[in-house]
Amino acid sequence: MKPYAEGGTPSTAAENELLDGLSALSRALVGITARSLGSLDAEVTLPQYRTLVILAARAPLRTVDLASSLGVHPSTATRMCNRLVRRNLVARRQQSDDRRVAWLTLTDGGKALVGDVMRHRTAEIRRLLKTANSGRPQTPTDLINALVTAAGEPAEELWWRHWEESSASP
Repeated sequence: MKPYAEGGTPSTAAENELLDGLSALSRALVGITARSLGSLDAEVTLPQYRTLVILAARAPLRTVDLASSLGVHPSTATRMCNRLVRRNLVARRQQSDDRRVAWLTLTDGGKALVGDVMRHRTAEIRRLLKTANSGRPQTPTDLINALVTAAGEPAEELWWRHWEESSASP
């Protein structure tokens, strides 16, 4: 059993292969997003960026709703938003009829940052697709694996092998 298979393994070889490909692709996509943030000198962490993306899609949100979307405690979301408010990427607004609830939205700067990162990320994914399609993948799993290869990400089995060896003494 693979180290990551805590909840059981898919029942067929095809499902295992698809799961492995999607896991590797998710690492590649996180890397693309991190590089996109870095290329813009955004000085925003990936969790902070995820907060901005959620607000771009769903704002205005109450802190408790944002925390639920992020899968964190409301106090964690509050601290994160405090940082983003100080950086002028998020705004807090209170309704005149209920000042106990603050509504979170993106500022123009937050909206611009999310748009810039998304455009950069989309261009990188487009480049990967062109590279991956050069071999004309036949199945969705073939396409996923071709994208992983084009991104320079190791296949899932190889990644786990490196993970197992990563703490070994030289």
